[in-house]
Amino acid sequence: MTGEPRSSIRRLAGRGKRALRRRLGVTSDVPRPPLEPDVATLVESSLFDHEWYARQTGVQRSREASARHYLAEPRGVLRAHPHPLFDPEFYADALPDDLVEAMDETDPFVFYLRRRTWRRVTHPLFDTKGYLRRNKDARQYAGGALAHYAAVGVPAGLQPNDWLAADAEGRFPDLRAWLADRHEEWAKRAADIPTVWRRRFDDAQAERFTQTWADVSVPRDPDRPTVSVILDAGLDDAAFAATLSSVARQDDVTWELVVVDRGRLSTLAEALAEHAPGASVVEAVDDDLPEALNRAVDTASGRFVAFVRSGDIWSPGRLRLMAAVAERESAPLVADVLARTSPEGGARRYAVDGHPAGALSSRHAIDLARLLFSRALLDEVGTFDPAIPGEWDFDLVLRASQAAKVRLIPVIGVERERGIRVTAHRLPPALRPPVDPAGVPTWADVALNRRLIDWAELAGREQDPETVSVIIPTFHDGRMTAGAVESVLASDGVGGIRVQCIVWDNGSVATVSAELDALKIRFPEIVLVHSPVNHGFALGNNLALPYAVGATVVFLNNDTTVEPDWLLPLREMLADPGVLAAQSLLIYPTGAVQSGGVAFPSTGGIPHAFLRGFPVEDARGIEQLEFAALTGAALALRHADVVALHGFDPIFRNGMEDVDLCLRLRELRNGTFRVAGGSPVVHHESRSQGRYDSHLLNRRLYLDRWAGVAEPRDDVRLWASRGFRVIDHELPQAAPGARRDTLEPRPVLVRESKLLVRESAPRLRWAIKNPAPAGKDGEHWGDTHFARAVAAALRELDQEVVIDARGEFDRSTSRHDDVALVLRGLAPFMPSYEQVSIGWVISHPEMLSWSEASSYDRLVAASVPWAEDTSRRWGIRVDPLLQATDPTSFHPDRGIPDSGHPVIFVGGSRDVARPIVTDAAAARLPLSVYGHGWRPFIDKRFIKAEYLPNAELGEFYRRAGVVLNDHWQEMREQGFLSNRLFDAVASGARVITDDVAGLRDVFGSSVQVYRTPEDLTRLSSLADPDAVFGSDEERRAAAATIHREHSFLARGRQLLEIAVEERRRRGFA
Repeated sequence: MTGEPRSSIRRLAGRGKRALRRRLGVTSDVPRPPLEPDVATLVESSLFDHEWYARQTGVQRSREASARHYLAEPRGVLRAHPHPLFDPEFYADALPDDLVEAMDETDPFVFYLRRRTWRRVTHPLFDTKGYLRRNKDARQYAGGALAHYAAVGVPAGLQPNDWLAADAEGRFPDLRAWLADRHEEWAKRAADIPTVWRRRFDDAQAERFTQTWADVSVPRDPDRPTVSVILDAGLDDAAFAATLSSVARQDDVTWELVVVDRGRLSTLAEALAEHAPGASVVEAVDDDLPEALNRAVDTASGRFVAFVRSGDIWSPGRLRLMAAVAERESAPLVADVLARTSPEGGARRYAVDGHPAGALSSRHAIDLARLLFSRALLDEVGTFDPAIPGEWDFDLVLRASQAAKVRLIPVIGVERERGIRVTAHRLPPALRPPVDPAGVPTWADVALNRRLIDWAELAGREQDPETVSVIIPTFHDGRMTAGAVESVLASDGVGGIRVQCIVWDNGSVATVSAELDALKIRFPEIVLVHSPVNHGFALGNNLALPYAVGATVVFLNNDTTVEPDWLLPLREMLADPGVLAAQSLLIYPTGAVQSGGVAFPSTGGIPHAFLRGFPVEDARGIEQLEFAALTGAALALRHADVVALHGFDPIFRNGMEDVDLCLRLRELRNGTFRVAGGSPVVHHESRSQGRYDSHLLNRRLYLDRWAGVAEPRDDVRLWASRGFRVIDHELPQAAPGARRDTLEPRPVLVRESKLLVRESAPRLRWAIKNPAPAGKDGEHWGDTHFARAVAAALRELDQEVVIDARGEFDRSTSRHDDVALVLRGLAPFMPSYEQVSIGWVISHPEMLSWSEASSYDRLVAASVPWAEDTSRRWGIRVDPLLQATDPTSFHPDRGIPDSGHPVIFVGGSRDVARPIVTDAAAARLPLSVYGHGWRPFIDKRFIKAEYLPNAELGEFYRRAGVVLNDHWQEMREQGFLSNRLFDAVASGARVITDDVAGLRDVFGSSVQVYRTPEDLTRLSSLADPDAVFGSDEERRAAAATIHREHSFLARGRQLLEIAVEERRRRGFA
């Protein structure tokens, strides 16, 4: 056979087959196994944008490989997004409970694709609901709003949100492109941060560089050495000998050696005699290494200076090469490469990168061991700062790098074995200080605070006395920051105060950085500063301070929301020159106090947040208290004081810096600190990544600085002002081996007013359990106003009362309560044995279990028939206690009948079509509705407002033609009379309602029943309504009866009698 060899023919045939398979989309002769379900879901969906994913991760992968990588990544804010407009965590957080349960462990994006939840919000910057509302064809589009926006919305210039501006032709920009631009900006900032340790080293480049400079000689000066080498001898003889030997082998350059002796080497003299007999020796007194190094520099005479610490090994020829480059190029600062090896032959890493002049802004500076300094540069910037006992080498490198550009040499000049280096400088345990500066990395932040901020220039500025500058640092949290900024800007102008809002981005990821950029578009007046690195709370706030123009500065956490008038009490307090600083009363979202100032234990030790976990009622009058320190989450100070202190001390990393600031301010000048109870700030307490990494170190630093020096020890006085006696302190359970001095001594409290029940009406502490949520949402619940009315009545009876919203039902401080009064509606409650419990069933009796009902000391109900039936069925005592009204708010003198709305309904839709309202709307009655959630059910012309303040209800009821009322079906069937009936009749109003047993017995003719839409039309359109509902005189009489028999004060007396009875029965002291 002639021609090509068989092997060549086979190769050609193989190429042909592979080309054919590529054209057909076939990648192998062997059938591939099917993709895993989650991977297949992503690969097969056009919504999975693997190019966008690659842009974020910085690695180009195939579509399948990108899907696998995405699914393998842990969930969280650092995870790259699978689509420009899909944020997995945002989507998951916004899902209702049933979908969260259905999603379970499934990836959010996979769940979104499989369940086709196209109408759910997917990204904080894309208005899904608004887009679907504006573009009805998108509702049925395959792939939902995201697919429609890509295919239709972007080409058509449709509006993706309410903050991107349209062009002159009314077209909106592509939000995806806008996000891509923001990512590029973020990437440029990130590129300024050097990679400290690289995995690979370019040996070929090093060889080329070495060859280029091989024949370049270093000029010799007969009167002085070229290089002064300053060697820290360390604490280990073997390590010192190895380092000294590597220095001694440096040739082709003149050098002198100055050794800093720490007095713990037995072979120092012998080693020097062998390798460097002409070396000078400087002794480190009391292990003050920076001071000794400075004296060593003073004795040095070389044109250049290099520092080396015991344990590091210099490469042969290193000194000549560096000196040659420095001399030839007149480079005042030269750095080569440091190679680091892990113990026992582990991973090898290379410190290669440097910094451009003036751009050093993070802890990741060039290692001092890599550098050769010109003596002129050292004389210009100074040597080691004795005020910085830790990270002193970083501080010098920082100053030198700001003054001169670093000339990088791509050649390994220093070898370091980590284990040897550590051993060479580790003090014996008996000689280590309580807090060893060498173990405190935040000394680098202290150096940055000194070098990056011109404090003298700030001190000379004129600040605007009418402006308050609010500084908000944030890290990886765009959503909470947006809420904080919105609430802060709502306070601008309130009380004549100008507000400047400064947002300091502490190195957030690209996706969060874009959210902050969107804030700048929405609110152009804010100052937004992006830092490429995370500087922590203290230094981040300090670095933002130069942007402040106000004479008053407020440091505000990004996870807070404020009220429009929150600044007024703070400014008023600071108007007193004796007040050094003021803080807002910090409240948990569940309604309890998070911090009402800082209390120092009488035992000494770590201070605690005053009133943490207590109801807000316990903070009444807190403005009168004097504190020695405050919490930094919402802290107002004078700009001049902050500058005088050089801000927060960044030696503390996310903890204790606020207390330290206050104690230093007390040392600066006399004065006190105040808490503004009239400035409540909700603190959501997000968990920023790394927030507690330095928790124990912060406490050790605090104790090292302040223990026994300036400890106010004021907790006994502060708690006494709230009616509590501190009888002891206890420490929380510590982990084995933990330092107990870093634990927080918690006061053991007893209420001073706890008494034996020996009198008819003792003063008890009541905790009313309100089933509504805390905050603004709870203001729309009738239960909230009901709870306040009950509390007011009990206080009128000289009772102490606090109110717990649903989230604080099981408040940790509830052991101080004498009575738990549970307004049983939508939220269950299980009583504790610590106090007497009274359950008052005011709504939703169908949700009360037999088990819960029998757990109360006494159960009462707002229905006579239900109380009787339940007592019989469950064999427990249930007393009727009807709902009530407040005669001061609901009385006939609030208005003139028939001068207001002809037909009025006040209440939310409850997301259902409430028949009495829809019947009135269908009959085209002159209906006025106040309440939220009605748009899906009635024409908007009937809706007057989403909310009617409770203080105005009585007037609106009295002036109306008729007031409409209804009940939940279960409540109507079981005889629960609604609170609205009592309020409306107490106001002298006419009321139309659905039928409930016992209506006429309680309300007489003032309340009429409708059973059909025709009844409703007839009763609301009577020519002479007084003939049916009673005359005004008769309605006033009915109102007087309600006031007398069904006021909250009457209910309070009944509840107090029950509480006293049950406490006697339980034997409470």
